[in-house]
Amino acid sequence: MQAFIVMQGRTYQAERAAGIIWTYQNDQSGQLPPSWARLTEVQPGDIVFHYVAGALVALSQVTAPLTSSLLPEELALDGARPIVRLVQLHYYELPRPIQIKQILPLIRPLLPQQHSAFQQNGAGNQGYLYPCYAELTQLFLQQIEQNYFTQKNEQLQLSMSTVTSTIDNPLLAMIVKARLVLQAQVVAQQKLFQQRVFQQQVVQCAICGVETPTLLRAVRLKPTKDSPQAERILAENGLILCPVHAALVEQGYLTFSRGGKLMPAANLALLDRERLLPQPKLRLAFTSASKPFLNWHRQYLFHGLNAGGTK
Repeated sequence: MQAFIVMQGRTYQAERAAGIIWTYQNDQSGQLPPSWARLTEVQPGDIVFHYVAGALVALSQVTAPLTSSLLPEELALDGARPIVRLVQLHYYELPRPIQIKQILPLIRPLLPQQHSAFQQNGAGNQGYLYPCYAELTQLFLQQIEQNYFTQKNEQLQLSMSTVTSTIDNPLLAMIVKARLVLQAQVVAQQKLFQQRVFQQQVVQCAICGVETPTLLRAVRLKPTKDSPQAERILAENGLILCPVHAALVEQGYLTFSRGGKLMPAANLALLDRERLLPQPKLRLAFTSASKPFLNWHRQYLFHGLNAGGTK
């Protein structure tokens, strides 16, 4: 199951009534913008968050894949009904909109560096359809639950009264199912990723050589909040590290050159560099398939080579 965010405006009511999201075949320049082309990725069972005027106003579930069809009459301008690209779905309007800027401190750390529906200030980006990766999806679903449904503890475990209410509440039933499916996907993807990385690399910390298995884990160069499902299980995005060096890489204090040379960030204290990186001239052997992930890490996660943050 995937999730998406669709940016709608004055056509929202008509699109909800028609039970669709849609785009023209091409824009005025004859091109298919990436946020329009993303409709091809949407599959039955996926969920879509609907954004209008600064808020999430509805949640829907896809019922049919992308098709080409006449534009529904309720959306036709001046009676014109061209062939458009559309996806059918079932809308569930939220009782109360979720204002993005009100939960901005929660969502800002989960916004992807690329293809984000929202800017760092909470404003919506121009475009139509954006991916909503697992961490952000779970947060939005939790916000809906916290706003509208009974829960018993801080771990967000549903109370029996809430579970029982799903029989008569299709929105809640869909949310509960989506969260269970997403959680199962995340666990399965992490397990497969770890297995693949450990199968393809020497089982030791790539930097310090620690070999105790319980002190090692597979670390992603490009984190899950920025990765579509297909990338989450790629061993080429992984590196076996001990907890200390894993923290350096994941927090952007250490990256690697195109040739695999260690590149500590300027804001990593000199004494810490000497303590944590006793082999500063060490070079790691990355495959060509790993280069896109290395490039991403240097560009978006690495703190920089000088105090000004220059990469």
